[in-house]
Amino acid sequence: MRKERILEIERLRGMAFLAVVMQHSIAHYSVAEGMTEPDGILMAVLLMATKFAVPAFIFITGMVLFYNDSGQLQYGNFVKRRISDIYIPFAIWTIIHVAINGKLHLDSMEGWTELGSILITGKASSHLWYIIMLFQFYLLYPVYRSVVRGISNRLTHRVNVILLVATGVLFIVMTAYISDIGRFMGGLHIPVWSELFTVYADRNALNFSFYFILGAAAGMNPEMWSKWIHRARPVYWTIFVFMFGFLLMQGINEIRLADGARITFYSLSLLRPWMALFLISSILAMYDLAGWICRRSGRSVNAGLSSLGLYSFGAYLMHLLTLRISYLLDESLMVSTPSLIRIISSWIISVALAYMGARLFALMPFGKWLAGVPGGRGRKQAVAKRELNTSVKM
Repeated sequence: MRKERILEIERLRGMAFLAVVMQHSIAHYSVAEGMTEPDGILMAVLLMATKFAVPAFIFITGMVLFYNDSGQLQYGNFVKRRISDIYIPFAIWTIIHVAINGKLHLDSMEGWTELGSILITGKASSHLWYIIMLFQFYLLYPVYRSVVRGISNRLTHRVNVILLVATGVLFIVMTAYISDIGRFMGGLHIPVWSELFTVYADRNALNFSFYFILGAAAGMNPEMWSKWIHRARPVYWTIFVFMFGFLLMQGINEIRLADGARITFYSLSLLRPWMALFLISSILAMYDLAGWICRRSGRSVNAGLSSLGLYSFGAYLMHLLTLRISYLLDESLMVSTPSLIRIISSWIISVALAYMGARLFALMPFGKWLAGVPGGRGRKQAVAKRELNTSVKM
């Protein structure tokens, strides 16, 4: 029996894609020549408004996996499908990014070794780390599934809610000790494992696990989730607004202390306790906003966000390249214009090109390998299935 579509997820996925492109546009202009303190403050505001993107994608993944869980898991087929739908497009775009950066050297063993390392670590471009981090949730899904479903089935709803809140608190506390955990794990000198907590701590799925667990809780009981989104609205919106202002002031202070030096936003990195609290509240707030869009926005806005969400995986893989195109136009035409106009222009150009590129690739017979959406007849079937089951790759 096919389940109903979760319209909020479709809109939220599109919103998150728009947000992540904005973040990378900001990253470029923060180090551009001529940027002043007011420009940095403006970027800090935009950055805080879009910080929800990565946690939202992780939440969506957890929610959709558990929502569509039929009760039987064939792990081999499950992983095989994710390799086909997610890792192969990632690998192809990794090679494209490496080649464009002039670092593809397949005429030597060292070149092949380096490419193999990049395909495992996601170092080809600043956005591909996310795919490596996300894939860990798929590989460990049986563990998450067994623990989350086992606990949920044995306890009452009230106890489950309390336990979920407690898990969130522990997650926030854990982010305060990521460096200490990294030093401990690094001292063990365990191949791969130690590196995952040190060199590659930013793509260790454990450091983002609560967003996935929160999605799992929502996916197992979407009706109750919707009720809690409504009931708890004053709480999470208050936390969201307060933490937005609190963290924004930290970012502004960082810019002012730089005293004309390079603009950075280290204080607004993802793996910090106060940021974790903000991001949890932002998932709830943005989900609520997505619901408002479903109910109150026009057909064109809803259709646009839904379509963006459908092609978001392929568009995500290529959006750093489309941003490069937007920068060429910016440097030739808009250097003297206000920073806000430059950022927004690059954002719009990149989103449009990445979205159109993903749609174009999806029309081709080999579209699945570039856009994550099958081409031809397979594409029509995949789109229909996705609209019914809200399946997701990001």
